[in-house]
Amino acid sequence: MFEIKWTLEKIRDGFEKFFEEYKRYPTAYDIDDSKYLPSSRQIQRSFGGLVSLRKKLGLPVENYTTGKERSETASDINKRGRSYEYITYELLRNFFQEIFIHIERPVNINFNMNSKDRFDFYVYAKPNNFAIDVFGTQDIRHLINTMNLKEKKYEKSLREGEWLYFVYFSNFNLRDNIDIWLSRRGKTMPTNWKILNWDDLKEEIKKYKSFY
Repeated sequence: MFEIKWTLEKIRDGFEKFFEEYKRYPTAYDIDDSKYLPSSRQIQRSFGGLVSLRKKLGLPVENYTTGKERSETASDINKRGRSYEYITYELLRNFFQEIFIHIERPVNINFNMNSKDRFDFYVYAKPNNFAIDVFGTQDIRHLINTMNLKEKKYEKSLREGEWLYFVYFSNFNLRDNIDIWLSRRGKTMPTNWKILNWDDLKEEIKKYKSFY
């Protein structure tokens, strides 16, 4: 197969195609995953890096990792995170009632109130209690990085029979990517952990019953 000659115009077309699909321009991770853009290594070799390339393309944001853009991105993520927690709480409250939902319960099974590590929600239900961690994700890479951090946080945090659900919110269907990642990773996730999207969660909690 012949190697594609990546001219500035071809790359511009790729950037615009990405923007048309995702309503934003690609980051370095996006570029390496894209079929219609060169690798970040090729961009570094030919254009001096992604920031330099953005300047040549005349894009409105040249560097997403510094300054105002990074601050605005972090603020937006925090706002969306609180929104995800709120709608999850409303769903749980409708199923199990408020008195059975512990918000930000310490991860330590002995309820060490000084612990900074906490579940977003811990629900008292039949036949077993369960916990939920809620987060938003842009893509599979971000989800994997997030899960790797959370894995250390939640080790040995539940009693036998209790489940921990990692509920992700995304504009994209990541189920196939998650299954591939789980099948390839060296360390197996605990058998009582599950990664769910919003629709999965709504089905999963039907397995439980409220005490009232």
